[in-house]
Amino acid sequence: MEFRLIKAINDVVNNRQMDECTLNVVNKGIEEMRKSGVSYSGQIQLPVEMRDITVEKEGEDVVATEMFDLLEPLRAKNVLVNAGAKFLTNLVGDVQVPVMTGSNVYWEGETTTAKDGGASFDNVKLQPKRLTAFIDISKQFLVQDSVSAEAMLRADLVNAINSKLEETILGSENGTATKPEGIFYSDDELRSIATFKDICDLESDIEDANVIGDCVYIMSNKAKAALRNMPKSTKSTELVMQNGTIDGTKVFNTSNVENTNVAYGDFSQLAIGQWGAIDLVVDPYSLSTESKIRVVVSAFFDAKLLRDSAISVAKV
Repeated sequence: MEFRLIKAINDVVNNRQMDECTLNVVNKGIEEMRKSGVSYSGQIQLPVEMRDITVEKEGEDVVATEMFDLLEPLRAKNVLVNAGAKFLTNLVGDVQVPVMTGSNVYWEGETTTAKDGGASFDNVKLQPKRLTAFIDISKQFLVQDSVSAEAMLRADLVNAINSKLEETILGSENGTATKPEGIFYSDDELRSIATFKDICDLESDIEDANVIGDCVYIMSNKAKAALRNMPKSTKSTELVMQNGTIDGTKVFNTSNVENTNVAYGDFSQLAIGQWGAIDLVVDPYSLSTESKIRVVVSAFFDAKLLRDSAISVAKV
């Protein structure tokens, strides 16, 4: 027995009782919400854990229902995760992520007492923050019962969540109690990249901070276009960006980065937290004159850098 999101939405729109398969999936989502400590208000809660749910009716065999897997396609699509960000899922309450700071190593005599290395542990707190987006679906589309229509609806849901998540983390706005801080937020104007030397200076900042993880670039599509047209020097025809890399360093680009912004560093030092299920409010009224259904998506995320010096930002 397979869970169908299209059918679940249709049940809500037409005020029909959900079948046992759908109810079991939604109840699993409610269980995840309660466990995580976040609130929900929609008619449908989609669980994100990857395991089967069983449905058992009197006189019938136990049937495994296919789980609604959102996290795997979200991981696959998210440019930050592909760049190495830590993606922490199914969190419960506020989470303290430990971070080791400061460390010194000394030469000592064979029997000399070793000095305190000076290493200390701090922590970065992740707290659930409500991400909201919406998708509009025509009533004609909702009557489809094909596998391709279901796949399209699921893809739209993942795209809505991913786009908002990337746009916020890769943005330039200050963080608040309800929204993560964008990595391009700064009280000062972003440094400018006009030559290949500026690129080298950007990379040296990360090297001076003793960042030892694999470093990559994340930039806007406009920044990528500019660097693909920027010569390394006046005496060379070689361009700053070639074959998807800058001097052999991998480049990720996305429309969710603003203007010509560029970030370089070790993105494994970025933690993205996720809580609970995906909450869906099915609204059949707001767009009724257009014969559409609006589905408002709520999910709970937070994101923070574990080490501020791990990523440097600039603009082309």
